[in-house]
Amino acid sequence: MRIVHTSDWHAGRIWKGKDRLDELQAILDELAGFIEREKIDILLVSGDVFDSGVPAAAAERAVFRFFRRMGATGVKTVVIAGNHDSAARLEAWGTLTELVDVYAVARPRPADRGGVISLDTRSGEHAIIAAIPWAPVRDIVTALELAVDETAARQRYADWMKLIVDNLRRSFRRDAVNLLMAHTHLDGAQFGTSERRVHLGEEWAATAQVLPSEAHYVALGHIHKPQRIEAAPSPTCYAGSPLQLDFGEAREEKSFVLVDAHPGRPAQIERIPYRKGVPLELVEAPLAEIERHADALRKAGWLRVTVPLTTPDPDINGKVRRLLPNALVVEAKLPQEDEQQPEVDRASLSPAELFRAYFRNKHGAEPADNLLEMFKELRRQAEGSDE
Repeated sequence: MRIVHTSDWHAGRIWKGKDRLDELQAILDELAGFIEREKIDILLVSGDVFDSGVPAAAAERAVFRFFRRMGATGVKTVVIAGNHDSAARLEAWGTLTELVDVYAVARPRPADRGGVISLDTRSGEHAIIAAIPWAPVRDIVTALELAVDETAARQRYADWMKLIVDNLRRSFRRDAVNLLMAHTHLDGAQFGTSERRVHLGEEWAATAQVLPSEAHYVALGHIHKPQRIEAAPSPTCYAGSPLQLDFGEAREEKSFVLVDAHPGRPAQIERIPYRKGVPLELVEAPLAEIERHADALRKAGWLRVTVPLTTPDPDINGKVRRLLPNALVVEAKLPQEDEQQPEVDRASLSPAELFRAYFRNKHGAEPADNLLEMFKELRRQAEGSDE
């Protein structure tokens, strides 16, 4: 049985004013082509299909078009909800997508109420898939428990994860390929830089030891950095996001997981890099060097550009963006002051003097006389004074 594990698509994501749906569609086309060529039996999507609980129609069309293509090839797909997905919406469209062999699990459920999916694949083998979608902490731990004993509340979250895993693993069979999917944070996993940790912080984590040793493979979602959890008792991976989602992930190779598994035998795990994503790149160079290499830099992907300066240049942002329309972030890097500046007694300064000091600190120059007069006039108007 051949299985592909992908995760954290974040379809519909708008980042720094850029709609990245075209990038994701190119990656999904690449993934679909691989699945078709390699005769994949099962596709696992471990959450955060969308970037928002109310995704744009274009994002939904792109995702459903991909699922329809998968169904037409004979692949069976299992999708679980992540913290960015709407469980209610996923449940609603999941009742229809089963027509193209896409099975959605929106909320954690016991095995006998939809928490386990059994599939017969075209390879002739049987798969048992235990599914644990994302569960908000508030659904597991009450505010009162958190207020009374925070440590005990966090332990309750870890205990809940163990209980649901123990319930689902009872459905595993020796004559089947046993898989577990979860959208959660495991203790010891390395965060990337683009996860919204407010949804599930580092303290709210289950231990890898709660995972079932009899699983052929455990497919995890939520953390965007691709990685294998070595402490787990069975092969366990975060697939990671297919797109580099912010500049902290620049130059990070994104990939999906290919699993070859058969009943009664250890699974073989391989990472397959995505090749169609637009890369994020970090550039640090003087403006003259940027001008010399502008043609190549315009083709390098989305850029974060840092320009070393000897003196402040208020128009550095505009100069770089005129050269490089793909520069999403432009920063000036000024020399560090060797001497510590004397502490200013703000209480002894007039508002105009405070403004002058702020402008000098921000721009390295004195404000023009007309700007200073404008500040004084605005202050007079704000105070309602004719002085």
